[in-house]
Amino acid sequence: MSSIFGLQHSGISALRVKGRIIDRWGKEGYARIFSITSILTLLAAFLSMNYWDWLYFIVDPSMIQPLLFIPGILAMIGSIIISVKASNVISVSTVADMRTDRKPELITGGLYARIRHPLYLATILGFTAIALIYPFPVVIVFVLSMILYTIIGAYFEERKLLLHYGEEYQEYKKRAGFILPKRASSEF
Repeated sequence: MSSIFGLQHSGISALRVKGRIIDRWGKEGYARIFSITSILTLLAAFLSMNYWDWLYFIVDPSMIQPLLFIPGILAMIGSIIISVKASNVISVSTVADMRTDRKPELITGGLYARIRHPLYLATILGFTAIALIYPFPVVIVFVLSMILYTIIGAYFEERKLLLHYGEEYQEYKKRAGFILPKRASSEF
C-alpha cells in the first residue's frame, strides 16, 4: 500500500501532470486534488497495517519498551518542532507553487539556511518515531519504505530546484545540507 501512496504522490507532483491539472482546474483545484488523493492513499497504507492493534500501550502497558518508546516520543516532538519552524519560513502554498501574488523566490532563511529540505527531515523523524513507538515488523517495513520514498522524493525535488533556480541553487547547496544540517563553517 505504501507503493500506491508513492506512485500517487510522485505522479501528481510530476511537472507535466501538475501542469495539466493546473491548466484544467487551476492551482486551487490542483491543491485540492493533491491533498485529497494524498490523504486517501496514506490512510489506506496505514489501515493496511492493522492500525487498530497499535494501541498496545493502553491495553497492555507492560509491553512498552522504554528504550524505544521514549526516543520515539522525542523523535515525534522533534519532527513537530522542525515542521513548525520550517512552516514559519515557507508556506505550503509556496512549496506547491500555489502563490500567484509574487515571483517564486529561493527560500534560504530560518532552518533553510542550514538544511535544504527540513520538511523531509521532519517526515523522516516522524516515521522513525512511529517505528520506535510501534516496533512491530509490519510497521518497521512500512516506515523503512516511507523513509526510502522520502529520500528519493527529496533527490527528485533537488533536480527540479536545480532546473528552476540554476546557479543560485548550486551556490545554496554549498551552504546548506541536503536533509541533515550542514555544520557552520568557522572562518578565522
